[in-house]
Amino acid sequence: MTMRILKLTRCFPPALAGGGMSRTVSHIACELVRRGHEVTVYASNLLDAARRLSDRTLVVEEQGIRIVYFHTVLRYRWDGVQPDVFRYLGELERFDLIHVYGVRDFLSTVVCWAARRCHLPYIVEPMGMLLPIGRSLWKKRAYDRLFGRTLLAHAARVVVTSAQEAEEAVAWGVPREKIVVRRNGLDLSEFDPLPPRGTFRARAGIGNDERVILYLGRLAVKKNIPLLIEAFGELRLPNARLLIIGPDDGDGTRRAIERAIARMGLEESVRVLDPLYGRHRVSALVDADVFVLPSRHENFGNAVAEALACGTPVIVTNRCGVASLVEGRAGLVIEPEKEALKDALRRLLEDDALRRRFAEQALRLREELSWGEPIEQLERLYVEIVCRTPRRLEAI
Repeated sequence: MTMRILKLTRCFPPALAGGGMSRTVSHIACELVRRGHEVTVYASNLLDAARRLSDRTLVVEEQGIRIVYFHTVLRYRWDGVQPDVFRYLGELERFDLIHVYGVRDFLSTVVCWAARRCHLPYIVEPMGMLLPIGRSLWKKRAYDRLFGRTLLAHAARVVVTSAQEAEEAVAWGVPREKIVVRRNGLDLSEFDPLPPRGTFRARAGIGNDERVILYLGRLAVKKNIPLLIEAFGELRLPNARLLIIGPDDGDGTRRAIERAIARMGLEESVRVLDPLYGRHRVSALVDADVFVLPSRHENFGNAVAEALACGTPVIVTNRCGVASLVEGRAGLVIEPEKEALKDALRRLLEDDALRRRFAEQALRLREELSWGEPIEQLERLYVEIVCRTPRRLEAI
């Protein structure tokens, strides 16, 4: 059954600074096109927390996907207003289903309102944003009262990426029977073959005898990066280096990181580097001795899955959805506390045999991380929703 699918997202390639959302939506859209479906993406034209792709709305086609990058006239970090979307509401009738990624943004609010008026079904994938945590709590709660609860109440399904995120959705008020758990995946072609070890170290001027602890991801409050800096600094590990790599989310985290480094006198052993993408990103993961994700909250943790695909042992907090995949197999799962992180770092860096065992098991997990099964599950969900929608049945 061929379907015409509309996807709504804050960011879409080339906006890779959007992190997991941009890459996830892109991989799913490409795979659905490969399976014969017609896919359109509505996204903002934001490239990162400071730049735009263009000064107007653009419509392009890439890899068989029709993409509408709506010009953002007002913005705060990744949030903004895209008034041109109103000119496109008339084309909603041609779609069978909408898949919304993220919550509390202008595009999804407007398009889902219009979808309800023409009885077009939509599903919502909150991407870890559902619980109102972090900054601007009062704004998030106000949005939920005005728009968010109505938007979720009319969703055909709510897709989450882990059991942890499912419980958060229930706590927010989503009926359990409406929730579908679908893990994220990886494009395994990006990791086959892996770059030779030492490629990134040579480019970054890091010796092969140095022990590298890596954080790779957005510089955002919820990632809890200052905790990692403090734990690393207090350990004073000989011949060890902490690398922090990723785009600035514009929420003050970059300044907090720099203050923590200066306060602890770690300028020689901690480096903050510009974001890496593609093979450069994979090279950094391959050359790390340990990958750490110290997040206070993470619906899944795509960077952890990428580290595992590179055979790199990981340390994650038990607030990350991917923790259940890691525990006892390819890394250590800890509380998001400094002493727990210090113990985990010391244990992994001092126990070569344990690190090698975790690395071997991480590589064995690679096939479990592909997009194959999640895409098939999503496709079945789309068919189920479309086939029970009266407007679609009448068309058939």
